[in-house]
Amino acid sequence: MSTVAAPLAAHRLAPAPPFGIRDRIGYMFGDLGNDFTFLLASAYLMVYYTNVAGLNPAHVGIIFLAARLIDAFTDVGWGRFLDRHRPSPSGRFRPWIRRIAIPVAVASALMYVPFVADWDYGLKLAYAGATYLLWGSACYTVANISYGSMASVLTTVPGERASLSVFRGIGANSAGLFVSLVPPLVIYGMVDGTSQLLPGRLFAVAIVFSALAAVWYFVCSANVRERVAAPPRTPTARSLPALLRSLASSRPLIALISANIVIMLGSLLYGTMAAYLWLYHFNDGALSGPAQLASFLPGLLLSPIAARLAARWGKKEVVTASLFGAGALYLVLFFLHITSPWMFIGLAFLAGFGLGFYNLLIWALIGDIIDAEEVRSGERDDGTVYAVNTWARKVGQAVAGGVGGFALALIGFRSGELTQAASTVDGIYQFSTLAPGLLYLLAGVILLLAYPLNRTTVIENGRTLDGRRDALERES
Repeated sequence: MSTVAAPLAAHRLAPAPPFGIRDRIGYMFGDLGNDFTFLLASAYLMVYYTNVAGLNPAHVGIIFLAARLIDAFTDVGWGRFLDRHRPSPSGRFRPWIRRIAIPVAVASALMYVPFVADWDYGLKLAYAGATYLLWGSACYTVANISYGSMASVLTTVPGERASLSVFRGIGANSAGLFVSLVPPLVIYGMVDGTSQLLPGRLFAVAIVFSALAAVWYFVCSANVRERVAAPPRTPTARSLPALLRSLASSRPLIALISANIVIMLGSLLYGTMAAYLWLYHFNDGALSGPAQLASFLPGLLLSPIAARLAARWGKKEVVTASLFGAGALYLVLFFLHITSPWMFIGLAFLAGFGLGFYNLLIWALIGDIIDAEEVRSGERDDGTVYAVNTWARKVGQAVAGGVGGFALALIGFRSGELTQAASTVDGIYQFSTLAPGLLYLLAGVILLLAYPLNRTTVIENGRTLDGRRDALERES
């Protein structure tokens, strides 16, 4: 009698039409949903906490860091649940995007209520922590992990996956355009000759953007279709600790995680400081809109060619070169110490082309890593691998928020004050330029030296997996 455990029942998906433009556009709307709340928080939540709620920036930094520690459990736990739960005929990931759409919107809007400014300090600090955890560690985790993991099951064709990554980048950059252009026109006003954040208007913008995020999630869920069924699993499939030990020895995953943390630290440190840079260094908060536009527009301009360049030269190769270019341009901004806002915006626009390739192709790199892990282990854990990488990116976000808050305290920033000391304003400029420049260069070095999935290796892994799937089909 055989002692080999029998496979569990195979997952069967409802019939779906061939992969096409509807999937690409639907997937694009998913990242619009993500970023209508995420980018809003990245750009304005810190300045809300300090200038509206009156919180100490160092305390806000502690909230951000604590949330990311919690995310170590919620992100990976949700990814594991997605890989192990019994999926419906509509898929493992797609149904959850629809289910979580409204909770994400409600949790996002709750973070910006203006009346907390009148509460006792301890109460408003607790409210800030509770609403941030509700949005980021619970609701956004469910939406983002489900959405990101889904890319690898919409199609198995590498070129089509690269196109999904590009369309996700289009969604992210389109959201960036809205978040960068619209809120500054509404939420800032001149008070006694000084540019100020208007709390009631920020709350109204948060409600509208959060509601739109829910709409975009519904559009995504209605238009994409999962085509790759969950592979049969045996009762002896790897436990979570065994899987995590395996992933800890995955050279491409560790290299990409390291680069992601560094890149997110650079990007979000700049994003955290940007509101203060335009309020105090350039004395015009409304110009933060054109400045953010300069960061996102290059990604849209690159979207028609990014997938083709990646196919010709390799995703790793294109992303690495682009990071070196972005880092160099931020160092130019630092050494010139620019006082002209439009010259600053122009150079930031050029740096945006360097980051544009990274933002457009990063998700295709995750698919390559999932394939590489399946080649190595024989098991496919899309949700868990994506969740581990997402948690690492959140670590970068938290460190950026924490460092941003501690940096503001270090350079003498005074919460609630209309003006800041000259040394504080200089410190804001330095953290907005030097830090991103050095960090982008470091990320480029990590990918160049430590990330092994070049163009040739990716092609070989794809052929190996295609051969395995063909063999399984013949056996069945």
